[in-house]
Amino acid sequence: MEIGSPEHKRLLRNGIIRVAVKTIFFGWLLGIALMLPSWVRENTFSTGLAYAGLVIIWVTLIYALLIAVKKARHTFTALKNVEADDPNKPV
Repeated sequence: MEIGSPEHKRLLRNGIIRVAVKTIFFGWLLGIALMLPSWVRENTFSTGLAYAGLVIIWVTLIYALLIAVKKARHTFTALKNVEADDPNKPV
């Protein structure tokens, strides 16, 4: 497999998506864990934890998506530059 081939780009894209999904999953897991006390017993402290859990879920979702877009943009721009500078590329 050569650098810049369709298979290489597909593997890079899958790796970036996999990291983003893992980040979202861990944020979701932590957020749900913080929400559990409010489902068992409703009081001010558990409500605060539930809000914190909700915030963590949204922040990790936004963070993972922003990092994935930034990494994809950086990676695929670099690949285009490598392809343009390739001396073995037929004209």
